[in-house]
Amino acid sequence: MRAPPPSHSSALRGIGLKNGFVAILLVLILLIGLAAGWLGGSIGLVGKNLYSNQSQTASVTPPATLDTTKVVNLVVIPDWGGTGYDAFVVSTSVNGTAPELATNASGPGPNDNNITIHAGVSVTFVITNIDTAVLLNFTGPASTDFTVYNDTENGQVASHYSAGQSVSSLPISHTFTIQSLNVNIPIPPDTVVTFTYTFVTPGVYKYFCETPCGPGMDLAGYMIGYLIVT
Repeated sequence: MRAPPPSHSSALRGIGLKNGFVAILLVLILLIGLAAGWLGGSIGLVGKNLYSNQSQTASVTPPATLDTTKVVNLVVIPDWGGTGYDAFVVSTSVNGTAPELATNASGPGPNDNNITIHAGVSVTFVITNIDTAVLLNFTGPASTDFTVYNDTENGQVASHYSAGQSVSSLPISHTFTIQSLNVNIPIPPDTVVTFTYTFVTPGVYKYFCETPCGPGMDLAGYMIGYLIVT
C-alpha cells in the first residue's frame, strides 16, 4: 500500500530544515574562511616582516668610512690681488673669478683659501709655485719630509728632503708655514713642492708665508689661510 504523499506543510518544513542546514553550513564555511584568512594574513604579515627585516639587513650600507688620504692643491700666484699681493690660491679657483685688484686707496678683494680636512687623515699638499722671484735663501733643518720638483731641459727632477735633514742656502720665494705645528716648508721659485701631513687634533690652524713677499703676506686670503680640521 503506497504511503500517502506528504502534506504541503510537511514539505515546507522539509524545505525549511534543508535551508536551515544549508544556512548553518554556509555560516560555518564563512567562519572557517575568515579564520583561515586571518591566520593566512597573520602568517603572511609575519613572513612579510621577516622578509622585510632580512631585506633591511641585507641592504644596510655600512657607515661611510673616512677617507684615509686627501690631496690639497694650492697654487702660489704672484700679484694675484694686485702688485705685491701674492696669494695661496686653491687650485679650483685659479680659473675662476679673480679678486678685485688693490688700488692706492684700497686693498684687494677677498680670496677664500681656507681648507677643511678631517683629523686622522693623511693629507698630501701639492703646492705649485709660479712665482719666479728669489726672495730668500733658506737654511735650516727640514721640519718634515718634502719633495721639490723642477722642470729642466732633461726632464723633471725631484729633490727629496727628509725630516731633520739640513737644508743649506736653498733659493726660495715663499714658505708654507704652520707655526703651531712646527711645519715650515720652503718653496723654491717655479717649482712644485709636495709633502704629507696628518692632523691629529681638530681645530683651526693658520698657514702662512714667512718669507717677506709684499703686503699680501699679512693678509688673510692671500699669503695667510686657515686649515679647518674637523
